[in-house]
Amino acid sequence: MKNIKFLLFIMSLLFFLNLIFCTFSFATLYIIKDQEGNNICITNQEKLISKYEKLGYVIWILEAGELFQKSFEPEYILKEPQSQLEPESIDSEPQTKAVLPPTTELMPALETNIDREKMIETFKTNALIEWGNNFEMINYEVKIQTEAYDWIIKQTKYPYIIERAKHEWVSDYVMVKYEYEIQSEAYNWINQQKAYLEIMKKAKQEWGVDYVMVKYEYEQQVSAYEWLERNKDKNPEAFKRASNKWGSDYVMVKYEYEKEI
Repeated sequence: MKNIKFLLFIMSLLFFLNLIFCTFSFATLYIIKDQEGNNICITNQEKLISKYEKLGYVIWILEAGELFQKSFEPEYILKEPQSQLEPESIDSEPQTKAVLPPTTELMPALETNIDREKMIETFKTNALIEWGNNFEMINYEVKIQTEAYDWIIKQTKYPYIIERAKHEWVSDYVMVKYEYEIQSEAYNWINQQKAYLEIMKKAKQEWGVDYVMVKYEYEQQVSAYEWLERNKDKNPEAFKRASNKWGSDYVMVKYEYEKEI
C-alpha cells in the first residue's frame, strides 16, 4: 500500500512539473504588483495589462522562462495622479476639471483654474524633456514653475511688463517672474529721476520699454558726463575735438578724451 501511494505521488509530481514547464515555455504570464510590491494577480490576458498600468500597478512579465519588469510609458508619468511627477506644492489640489453645459458661460475663476492645470501639464512636459528620469529634479522644476506662475497671475500693476516677459520667456515662468521683477524695479527707479532729463530722454529713445537697459544707459551717460565736467579743463582742445565727434554720447566723448590727456 505504501509503495502504491508513493508511486501515485511521483506521477502527480511529474504531471504538475510538466504542466508548469509547458505553460512557461509557450505562454506569457503577467504578474500584477502594487507600489509596495505585493502581488495582486497573475494573468495571461494581455488586454487587461494597460488597464492595470493606468491604475499605477507594476507589471512583471514571465516569458520563455525569463522574468522582467514591463517599462513605463511616458504619458503615464505625465498624466496619472499616482505619478512621481506631481509637485509637492499642489498635491492637495483637486484634479477633476469641471464640465459645464455648452450654453453655460465660464466664470473668470474657472478659466484661471483651467489655465493653471494646463500650465502645470506644460511644466511637467518641459521638465520631463529637460531632466529625463531624474524625478527629484522633475518634481523640483514643476514646483518652482508652479509657484512662479501662481505669483505672476496675482500681479496687476504693470500688465504690459508681464506680457513682454511672457513673450520673451513663454512657459518658463521662473524667468517670467524674474524679468517682471527687474523691469518693474527699473521702471520705478526711472520715474524717480529728476536730473539730466535730456540724457534720460535719449536713453528711452534708444531702448524703448526695456527699462533695465534704459536705467543702465542713463547711469553710464550721467557718470561719463559728470566726469567730463570735472576734467574737461585739463585739455580743452582735446575735449572740444571729442565733443564735436561724439556729441551727446558722453560715454564715447569720455573714451575719446581720455586718450589725449
